Amino acid sequence: FMNNKASAARTISLLGVMAAVMVVVLFVESAIFKIFSYTPPAFLSLGILMTLCLSWDLKRAFLFSAVFGVTSLLCALFIGNPYFVMPWISILPRLFVGPCAYGVYKLTKKLTGKSEKKFVNTSLPYAIGAAAGIFTNTLLVIACLSLFFPVGAEGGFSVADWIKMCITINFPIELVCATILTPILAVAVKKATERFM
Repeated sequence: FMNNKASAARTISLLGVMAAVMVVVLFVESAIFKIFSYTPPAFLSLGILMTLCLSWDLKRAFLFSAVFGVTSLLCALFIGNPYFVMPWISILPRLFVGPCAYGVYKLTKKLTGKSEKKFVNTSLPYAIGAAAGIFTNTLLVIACLSLFFPVGAEGGFSVADWIKMCITINFPIELVCATILTPILAVAVKKATERFM
């Protein structure tokens, strides 16, 4: 029983440290890309978010998505991004990212679980889950930007322009980084937590 309590405490500590790293990295990314005057790609922080969402359960996937959304809002307030100051753009779309990524990961894991190849039954589900999370994030953020900042609104653009801006710069960077980073981090996290069990 004591071992279980110690194991749970260590897991919670690991979760907390990774969440804190994600928050710091997102702030750093936002500050760096502020120089270029466009919405920054969250290339490292989204990889960490995907790792957090896929390493435990659905409830935690939702929780970490919410943390990411709130951090995105705080970055917009302190660093300056008029679009993401609105919680229905910075937070609302992100609430679906973790659960969607987790659902796709679990389905892929079920389909590839019998494979004898370690990459197929271990790394591939993480990569596909992460890719699903990035797709969800991009699609929902574009949808919210198009809805709340349409043509004619101050700072607004057409749906095509929002798609062009998000897909040509942010999306490829986020997709590549998350699909490479998530399996590496997730496997490391799994080994770390198993060591505590």
